[in-house]
Amino acid sequence: SGFFVFLFLFFFGSFCSAVYEQTTFEYEIRYTYNKNLLMQYNSTQGNWKGFTEFGVDRARMYNVDPEDAKLRKIEQMIFINIFVLESMYAAPSLKLSTVKQSSHTEPALLLCSAYNFYPQEIQMTWLLNGQEVTSAVTSTDILYNGNLYYQIHSYLEHRPKPGEEFSCMVEHVTLRDPLLKIWELHPPLPWSERVKIAVGTFFLAVGLTALITGFIKHKKVTAVLCTVMQGKHVNIFLKDLPL
Repeated sequence: SGFFVFLFLFFFGSFCSAVYEQTTFEYEIRYTYNKNLLMQYNSTQGNWKGFTEFGVDRARMYNVDPEDAKLRKIEQMIFINIFVLESMYAAPSLKLSTVKQSSHTEPALLLCSAYNFYPQEIQMTWLLNGQEVTSAVTSTDILYNGNLYYQIHSYLEHRPKPGEEFSCMVEHVTLRDPLLKIWELHPPLPWSERVKIAVGTFFLAVGLTALITGFIKHKKVTAVLCTVMQGKHVNIFLKDLPL
């Protein structure tokens, strides 16, 4: 689906405009001279129409010419094929992930994947600090999904160093600018998750402080002031209670 306009210039001052919207297709051919419309063909009406004496005469001749009718059919098929193919174009979705973390003996293995794009022509490039990386790169063939669209995957082996920035870049006919995905060694947590962790840590610290304080007070010898009926005050000392 969609709405497209296609313009095709003829060499003797005429032009063709075609409109394709969902299942409706229509195109027109107009002949002009000094900005004056001489004659016009409309694919929905299926004939030529003249607007000047010369145009009326030529339109009458074209309308009875079987070769002209064949040419118009060929034009219509070409336009429909162009618009149908363009309506199926799909931009790739890009994903960058870590297959294997680096260790003392093994480099890291990064994976860049482009999914669900059409047409199949695509360019995938690894970048290190903005410069193209060609060594230690392995890419699959362009794989057909089975539903018209395609996917491709590329692997990069590297031992990351501080200050390095890896990114995967994809170029496709559907993209005005290259699509770029940056790989982070330790991706930061989302802000909401960091807030949850901070709040949880705070309340945990408060709870532990209260628990420890209560335990210490419980272990001390406590003086309790009691009031008896005669109005006298007596200090009673309680010994440590066994736990």
